[in-house]
Amino acid sequence: MDRKQAPAVRRPGRSAAYSLLAIALAVGLAGCGGGGDSGAAFNLNAIVGGQPYPQQFVPGAPANLQIQAGQSIELDATEPVDWVFTIGDSPVFTSGTTAVIGGISITETALTPSRAAIDTAVVAPAITPVTITLTATSTIDAAQVAVVNLLID
Repeated sequence: MDRKQAPAVRRPGRSAAYSLLAIALAVGLAGCGGGGDSGAAFNLNAIVGGQPYPQQFVPGAPANLQIQAGQSIELDATEPVDWVFTIGDSPVFTSGTTAVIGGISITETALTPSRAAIDTAVVAPAITPVTITLTATSTIDAAQVAVVNLLID
């Protein structure tokens, strides 16, 4: 008796299952937040009067930085941030806005999504100190917020 073999029933192999699992994991991990994909910690660096400031500013630890009226400062975050600037109890001001407080003109300019500049000038007899609160919230992980109190003398 000549028996013909039935055609083999093809079941999805393990390689197809592993491929689907790998794709699912890649898609799932790509959607995760949690502080950035670079592995680097979020912080702010400052340049005062063209020179790097020795202190880095980190989330969760409000810090003070002092400059003289007439100096400029640049802040550079290690990732894109949403900047919020307030002067005393006055409302928030945005890029390109100039405020005059206590005889000091203060202009904020967004340079890139991670960099901003504050330019100051004495425009009348100065009443110092003037305090600006600079808040940088990471756009990658909104729980990462760095706050710098800039005192202008």
